[in-house]
Amino acid sequence: MATINYIVVVKQLESGKFLISFPDFEGITTTAETEENIQNAALGVIKAKLAELKKANIEAPEPKKMMEVSKELKDGEFTTYVAVKESFDFKTTMTSLKDKESIKESAKEVTNKVNDFVNNIPQGKENLFGIGGGVLSILNTLFLAVVTIKLPFFGDYKIKFFQGLSGLADFSKEIKNAQLILIFSGILFLALAGLLIYSSFIKNRNILKYSIFGNIAFLIIFYIVLYVRLPGGEPRKYISVSYFKILLYIISIGLAYLTYDILNKKKDVIEENIKPLGSVLEKEENEEEKSE
Repeated sequence: MATINYIVVVKQLESGKFLISFPDFEGITTTAETEENIQNAALGVIKAKLAELKKANIEAPEPKKMMEVSKELKDGEFTTYVAVKESFDFKTTMTSLKDKESIKESAKEVTNKVNDFVNNIPQGKENLFGIGGGVLSILNTLFLAVVTIKLPFFGDYKIKFFQGLSGLADFSKEIKNAQLILIFSGILFLALAGLLIYSSFIKNRNILKYSIFGNIAFLIIFYIVLYVRLPGGEPRKYISVSYFKILLYIISIGLAYLTYDILNKKKDVIEENIKPLGSVLEKEENEEEKSE
């Protein structure tokens, strides 16, 4: 069961009791006799409110952040967390499982349609998917931003592999290093895309397979490193990674895999046809030897 931490604001009254208010649920307050009873008193109120919202089919609010609540604190007030465990909802779980089953069926239908489409590819045109995937990867690398920085008063500042940081490079050695890393990564993405096009064009399954694995590996490594290097905290709100760029790379790899899969199937068909032919020829040779 998941646990959600709600923030409560507490203030000691002149009577010695503690007044508890709930930033996530406006207009609701309660009191606790002692400081030790604050958690239990607050937990009871939050659970009752969540049950009320659930009964009315209203989604519970997203818990506020401590920084947001702390800004509005008055003299004598302090905050504390109250951990609320989500209760198991059998009905919701069953609905979720049904949804998963429908997703599986939809995925199966899509897979069947893709297989039908693949099986109807004209002879000699099966490598166009891989070539198209490589071209898409090259265009994606050259023209779409890796990340976007939201600058106050200046709008969005888009950073690409081969441009974007050059205007800021004079201000920081760290930015210069980041520019070199971006340029090197861009070149590597282009090289791997070129390998997809070359291996698809010559219809070499082994080179195509290794180029697909190379693209997947570098895509994962690059974006893991990118996420690690992105600043945390408040600055993170102003920097957004281009998920559309990631999606296009995945699509380009998927197109290359289509070509690889088709080439594999055709190889299997050829082998299945050659084996019976070989056994027939061998049988005829044996019969000729016997007759001699």
